[in-house]
Amino acid sequence: MTVDNLIEDSRIKRIINHPDDDATQWRADLNRLLQGDENLTRASAGEGGIKAVQRLLIFLGYSTSSGGSFTIDGDFGRGTNRGVAQFQFEHDLNPKLNRKILCYDCRWNTAQSLITVIPDAKLTLAALEKMLIVALDWIDNRHIMTGRFDDAIFHLNALHKNRFLDCRCILDRYGAMAQQASQQVEQEKSVTVRPEWILAIIRQETAGVIRPRFEQHYLSRLNKQHPDTSLEELRMQSMSLGLGQIMGANFKMVGAKSAMELFTAPAEQQVAFVARFLTGRKDAVKKAKPEEADFRSVARYYNGPKYEAHHYHEQLARWHREFKVLMQST
Repeated sequence: MTVDNLIEDSRIKRIINHPDDDATQWRADLNRLLQGDENLTRASAGEGGIKAVQRLLIFLGYSTSSGGSFTIDGDFGRGTNRGVAQFQFEHDLNPKLNRKILCYDCRWNTAQSLITVIPDAKLTLAALEKMLIVALDWIDNRHIMTGRFDDAIFHLNALHKNRFLDCRCILDRYGAMAQQASQQVEQEKSVTVRPEWILAIIRQETAGVIRPRFEQHYLSRLNKQHPDTSLEELRMQSMSLGLGQIMGANFKMVGAKSAMELFTAPAEQQVAFVARFLTGRKDAVKKAKPEEADFRSVARYYNGPKYEAHHYHEQLARWHREFKVLMQST
C-alpha cells in the first residue's frame, strides 16, 4: 500500500490527528511529500505536519523531546529529530546512521546538550510509509501502548492536550485494577500492598496518563554493556514506562518478559507491575495507617535519594490520604 492509501485508514487518522484539531493542517505537508519533496526536515516542516509525526512516533514508542519526554508541540526540535533517526536506523532506512551516533557518549547532565551529534533526519516518504505500516501491524498484533488501540488513543490524546486525571478519575479508571493487583501480589509473594499505595504512585508518577520518558545516558551505557541486544529493546530499557513510570531496565523485577512488555502490557497488568515494584518496601505499603517515615521510605525507593527536593514524600502522603477517603466513601 502507498502512503496516500495508508493515510486513509480510519485507525491511522485517529493516531495522527487529535479529534479537536483541523486535519487539513498535516495534509499540506503530506501533499508536499507525495509530490516528491523529500526535504521535510526539522527546519522546513509545518507545525500541523510535525504534530502528526510526533503523535505517530509516540504511538510507536519514540521520545520527541531532547529532554526525553513524549511531547506533541509542533516543534521538530532535536528530540523529534532523534526519534525519527532512531526509527530510521531500527528499520534500515538511513545508511548514514549507526549505533555509535545514536548512543553517543554522555552523562545525565550532558545528554541534552550533546544531542546535536545526531545529524538532521529527513522525513522521507519511505520513512513515513514504514511508520504507517508498522503502526497498523502493531495494532493488528496488539503490540502497542497498553495493548489495546482505544486505550492507546486515550493516552495519546490526553498527552496531546495535557489533560491528566485527578484522584476521583484515577479511582474510577484504575481502582478495581488496583484491588485485583493487591490480591494478586498477596497470592504470588505473600506480601500485602494496599490498593491506596498503588493508586497514590500512579497519581504521583503519571496522573493516570501514560507518558514515558527516555534517558539517553541509560541507552549510551546499556549499548556498551549489551552491544548485541537490539537497539529497540535497549531504547525501551532506557525509558520509564507505564502507569507507574517503572524504568525499563527493571522489567524482570516486576515479572515482565522484556522492557517492551512494560510498554505494551494492558492497563491491568501495568497496575500489577506497580504493585510488584512496591513489594520492595513491603513494611511500609502493608500499613493501613502509614506514618511519615513510611512515606519517606517509599519516596526514596521510588524517586531516589533527592526525593525531598521534589517534596515527593509529601505529595505521596497527600494522594494516599485522598484515595483512602475516596475508597471509604464508595
